[in-house]
Amino acid sequence: MRANPNRASVIVVVLVTVGFAALLLARMLQSSAPDVLIAMRAADRDRLQADAYAALETTLAVLQVYREADGGLFAPAQGWGDPLTQGDFVPRSGVEVGVTFADESGKLSLPGMSQETLSKILEQSGLDRSAAGRVADAMFAWMHPGHRPAEMTTDARAYERADIPFTTPGRPLRSFAELAQIAVACDFLHDESGEPNRVQEEFRRQVSLYQFAATNVNAAPRDVLLAAGVDAALADRLKRAPGDKNQREYFRSAQAAGVTAGSFGAQIQALRINITVRKGAAQFRLSALVTWEGLASLPAPVPVPLAKTAVRAAASPEPAANEPERVRLEYPFTILELIDTALPVPEANHAPIT
Repeated sequence: MRANPNRASVIVVVLVTVGFAALLLARMLQSSAPDVLIAMRAADRDRLQADAYAALETTLAVLQVYREADGGLFAPAQGWGDPLTQGDFVPRSGVEVGVTFADESGKLSLPGMSQETLSKILEQSGLDRSAAGRVADAMFAWMHPGHRPAEMTTDARAYERADIPFTTPGRPLRSFAELAQIAVACDFLHDESGEPNRVQEEFRRQVSLYQFAATNVNAAPRDVLLAAGVDAALADRLKRAPGDKNQREYFRSAQAAGVTAGSFGAQIQALRINITVRKGAAQFRLSALVTWEGLASLPAPVPVPLAKTAVRAAASPEPAANEPERVRLEYPFTILELIDTALPVPEANHAPIT
C-alpha cells in the first residue's frame, strides 16, 4: 500500500504551527515576566506589611501591660524584651518576625540643650574645642532668634544676603538635613561631597531632635553622661560591661543611679520599635517611634501667616447639617514617627537596647 502524501503534509503543517505557537508563548512569557514579578512583589509587600503592623500592635499591647503594672517603662530588662512571645503572637507559615528597641530618650534632647552642652557633645563627636564652639554657636544662632553669634557669617542677616536669600527658622532642628544649610556647621559636619561625615554620625548617635524632659539614665551611653556633666567615675560605674556581678539591671529613679534628677530620669519617654518581617527573599521593615502621656514631641514648625479671609474662614467653621458625632479613640500611645519600607534599610545610628 502506498503512503498518502497529503497525510505527511498535514503533519508538517501541524508541527510548524505548534513551533510558532511555542515561540509566541515563550516571547509573551518573557515580555510579561517583569509585570508578573512586580505583581508578586506588591502582593508580598502587602502581606508582610499586614504582618508587621500586627506585630506592632501586639508589641504595644505588651508594653501597655508593663506600663500599667510598674508605673512606667524603664528598660527591656524590666521583662518586655521579647513582646511577641509574651503576646502569643504566631506569624503566618514561613514568615519570620523580629522586634528590637532603641530608647530615643537615652539621648540628650536638642531643643532644651544649653550651648555649653552642645559644644561638649560636638567635641566628643570628634571636633577640637575651637571648632566645636564655633559649630555650637552657629547652630544656636540658627535655632534661637535672640542669640548673638560670634561670627558675622552665622548671623541671621547673613542668610538674608545669600545668593538665594532665606531667613533662619528660629526654632530647634526638625531634621538633621538642616545642618547642611547652617554656615560653619556645614563645613565641619559634612565631607567634601556634601555627605554627613563621621563627626555628624557620632553627633546623631548622642542627640535627639525630639523634646522630652529628662534623659533615661538606663539607656544613656557613656558619652551622653559625660556631656551632661556626670563625672567619669560615675559614668564608668553606670556603664559597667554586661555580666559584671555589680551591674544593676536597671534603675527606677535618677536618685538610685546617683545622677541629678531633672536632667536625668529612669523612665523611657520616647521608644523606637523596629520590626523586621521576612518570608523567603522578601523583607519588610517597620520603624515606629512612640510616646505616651505627652512625654515627648517634635518642636512645632514656624507658623506661616495666612490671608485674612483664610483666617476668618478657619476661625468659624460651619458645622455640617448631618455630621456624625466624633468618637475619641482612647489609644494609650502617640506615634511620633512611622517609617515602613519593603527594601532592606541601613541600621539606625543608634544601637538597639537589650
